[in-house]
Amino acid sequence: MLKFSVLLMSLLVVCDQSLGLRSYRSRLQVQNGMYWGTWGQREMCPAGMYAAGFSLKVEEPGGYTMFGDETAVNGIRLHCTKDFSGPHKSNVTVESNTGSWGEWSDIKWCSQGFLTSFQLKVEPYQSSWDDTAVNNIRFICSTGNTPEGSGTPWGDWGDWSNKCQGKGVCGIKTRVEEPQGMGDDTALNDVHMYCCD
Repeated sequence: MLKFSVLLMSLLVVCDQSLGLRSYRSRLQVQNGMYWGTWGQREMCPAGMYAAGFSLKVEEPGGYTMFGDETAVNGIRLHCTKDFSGPHKSNVTVESNTGSWGEWSDIKWCSQGFLTSFQLKVEPYQSSWDDTAVNNIRFICSTGNTPEGSGTPWGDWGDWSNKCQGKGVCGIKTRVEEPQGMGDDTALNDVHMYCCD
């Protein structure tokens, strides 16, 4: 089984390189993400760069959707830099699929270092009209501080992801539900983070 896992990881790296994608060392995920929508493409910081900050696209309570249909967090943007010590300056931003509603927040930075672990605040299935799925995110940085997004109040914090194997977070992939018309919109449902050496 171990040989198969090593072979599979080697094939993924070869495939990524043939597609021009940056290879990664580990993938971070949490167990409380929701299941609506589809996974977008993995998006990576350029080689030699890592995520030292993030911003959220958030529909504020009572926001833009019709009939009081809240969507909360619609997207996550990573801010990539080469510099390990603050204050950081973002040279490149990356994001995967993003929902249709809300505005981008200010950047939340590590005081020093890079993002290395994350936690989602998620509203579970409501069995009624209005589900919101992901409501907020927070990270642990390599130097220990924990920047938290400016999300919305619903839901509960789940467990932390594993810590990065490698230097820090270098990529993202998100699961987003497309607009549902007259149905219940949830936008961002889940996220994976990728770590590089």
